[in-house]
Amino acid sequence: MTRKASRSINLAEDDDDDDLSQCSKAPDNDDRDIEMYAKAVAEFKVTWQKQKKDKERKFMKTAQAELDEHVERKQAQVREIMKHMEETYQEFLSTYAAIEDKTREVMVKIIDAQKTLVALSVRKHQETVELTSNLEESQLDSIQQIKQTCWDVTDMMEAFMKV
Repeated sequence: MTRKASRSINLAEDDDDDDLSQCSKAPDNDDRDIEMYAKAVAEFKVTWQKQKKDKERKFMKTAQAELDEHVERKQAQVREIMKHMEETYQEFLSTYAAIEDKTREVMVKIIDAQKTLVALSVRKHQETVELTSNLEESQLDSIQQIKQTCWDVTDMMEAFMKV
């Protein structure tokens, strides 16, 4: 209880002592006592409400400070998580780029090998065609020579038969 409220109550108690001694003025004193008690109650109520508001303000201030601190911690955690995610993503991109570079390098080698293989295949085919053509010409020449030899043998046999 505040000093004012206790002083008002003490004054009211002193007045009660005076009231008891002065019974002749009882109705006026009773009204005055009631007014004093009403004032004391009103002052007590105002003081109590102020204290309640002060406690509520302190509680709200403390709660807000704790909430702000909690929010700040959570924001820091989110920033750390985002940083970690970004680092992981950058690591993924680097690894992916390295793999893509190797894949591209292998593909270039395969394409070069295919070009070389195609060129070799074309050259081998041309050589085979030439060889086949030469072989056919040689066979035709050989057949022609055999034919000529056969004609010559036939002519010689006819010549020996005539003789």
